[in-house]
Amino acid sequence: MKKVNDFILLKKEAYLFDAKLYILKAFISIVAAYAIVRHLPLVHKDMISVLFGLMMTLEPVTVTGIRSGLRQITATILGALATAIIIALFGINIWTVALTVSATLFLCLKINWREVSPVAIFTSIYMTQYVQYSINGEPSVILTFQLRILALGIGVLTAIICNFLFSLLFYKQMERKRIAHIMVTITDHLRQLKQGIEEGSMDIIHREKEILPSTFTDIDWLYSLLKDKEKEAEFKKRLHLNSASEELFHYQRVIINLRNLTHLIYDTICTLTLRLQEITPDDRKKIAAHLQRILEKSSYLAKFYENASILPGNPDEHIEVNTDMQERRIMDNLTGISKMLDHIDGPDK
Repeated sequence: MKKVNDFILLKKEAYLFDAKLYILKAFISIVAAYAIVRHLPLVHKDMISVLFGLMMTLEPVTVTGIRSGLRQITATILGALATAIIIALFGINIWTVALTVSATLFLCLKINWREVSPVAIFTSIYMTQYVQYSINGEPSVILTFQLRILALGIGVLTAIICNFLFSLLFYKQMERKRIAHIMVTITDHLRQLKQGIEEGSMDIIHREKEILPSTFTDIDWLYSLLKDKEKEAEFKKRLHLNSASEELFHYQRVIINLRNLTHLIYDTICTLTLRLQEITPDDRKKIAAHLQRILEKSSYLAKFYENASILPGNPDEHIEVNTDMQERRIMDNLTGISKMLDHIDGPDK
């Protein structure tokens, strides 16, 4: 039965990222956009751009969605300009289609060599494959771009409005759920680290060293999301709408603690990759015992943030360093991890 439920239902991670709410918002947004566009004969010819722009702008935080929408519009203008110049000079043929995409790639990489905008590429293809014609029956770059930008703009605007409305009604526990996801991930890292130390397995330690940077990425992404929500909260205050800005500051401190904590885990793993084989079995047992106590704290906090239960206090005191231990650096790191966990709790009520 469990396998059937796992196959049909969403995973726990999807719950922590409000997947059901995202699906509902997408459904309502598409219905709204379709209802609007069917009364606009010109834009109705390009529902693809409307829906594509809409889906890429749906975000849990309004400010994040606005930034995504502006990026799409900027990329569309970039791709359209590059394409318009080329086809105005040489027309549309097998060579110019390839040249317009290549020119757009060049401009994207010139602006930011780390990233190529799929929206800009889509626009460069769109301008040659979905050409609009003037009253005289001649292909028109201006009409094609006008249709593209209007359709995209309506899709982006619809998504931004839906983002804002949903932020007023939902996403009240967004920060808590995403912190829970990070806490679960960190707990998994600690569990694997403990197993690697107990078994003296370099394979486990190396595997954790390879995947741990993705946790830093998740932490930085969440911190950026909280900063966007802080801006959104300031805007809501101007409109005299309710916004829990005090909780946001608390959650930002929690994220900073989690980032520092993860750095200590990474430093511990790096140290172990160099010295694991030199640590005696007795010392490995002592380190694993300390890790077990840290795991209890981490698991406790992960469950708290996941379930929004009352946090009466950490189940353990600070772990003190045994100065006679041979692996002082590792133990210092574990002590730092434990103390940081002691400072991570729920927002003040």
